Amino acid sequence: MIEITHTHEDGTLVDGTAEGDGTAPILKTHGFRWFPSIKQWGIRNSRDQAARRLSINAAAEALRAAGHEVTVEIDDTPRDNATVRADKHERLEERRTGLAAKGERLTAESAALHARSNAMVEHIPMGQPVLPGRRGQAHRNLLNRSIDTAIKGSQVARQAEVIPERIAGSHRAEARGERPDVIKRRVDRMEAEVRGIDRRLARLAPGPSVVREQYEGDRATLVTRIEGDKELLEQARQAGRFGQYSRDNVHKDDQVKIRGQWRQVVRANAKTVAVTTGYSWEDKYGWEEVKDLRCAHVEDTAEAAESTTD
Repeated sequence: MIEITHTHEDGTLVDGTAEGDGTAPILKTHGFRWFPSIKQWGIRNSRDQAARRLSINAAAEALRAAGHEVTVEIDDTPRDNATVRADKHERLEERRTGLAAKGERLTAESAALHARSNAMVEHIPMGQPVLPGRRGQAHRNLLNRSIDTAIKGSQVARQAEVIPERIAGSHRAEARGERPDVIKRRVDRMEAEVRGIDRRLARLAPGPSVVREQYEGDRATLVTRIEGDKELLEQARQAGRFGQYSRDNVHKDDQVKIRGQWRQVVRANAKTVAVTTGYSWEDKYGWEEVKDLRCAHVEDTAEAAESTTD
């Protein structure tokens, strides 16, 4: 009995296969991959995504045609955003811990290789020449082995050197995904995807179908993600880290800080701000990109308020 299951917590996995039973080529053909860490077949990046029903059904039918008994169980209930984010953070921490451990192993291996290289030739007096011909063959072989071992130790050391940057890059990427401006762009993209799904659903023939189930599963997942991200944006708004700037308080010729640079405003639109580039064209950015504002109108308003008070 082969079981193909899908949940948002575990993704799409296959149970009941065995080496040499003929299932591997079939599953590969339909987009499944072998996961050595859990010793199971599954679909990559299927966790917290709607089930790939077309691939799952096609794989099940092909396995049945090959003489296997197959069951399919799909639970497409999306998990809430807080759970998804916490689970993702935990998996990233596990990977970083694994990388750090790998770096320590590589560093120790490099040191051992260099020590071995030195031990091979430490009994040879410094500067001793290599005899010509067969008399010096053993000496040459020993030197070559020592050099090869030292080179391998240096290669391993270079592998260890890049691991801290990989870990730091993982932290930066995770932090970037939590920035309000990145969340806002993600929400806009997902909302566009939902509108596209709605258009495709409207074109489908009435009645149940695998394609309709696929679209509805994708839509439900996106809606859940959008709702969770909008909650994060609202929290950022209340904390003063998002939504402070719009065309209501940004005017032409004001200075706005975008991506670490101060740019002059050409035009304030409903969803974007157009700024100068120093060339013949303008750049447009979403309001979520604006991090600070230099506005003469604010100073004028403050002065007017002070004079009124006086």
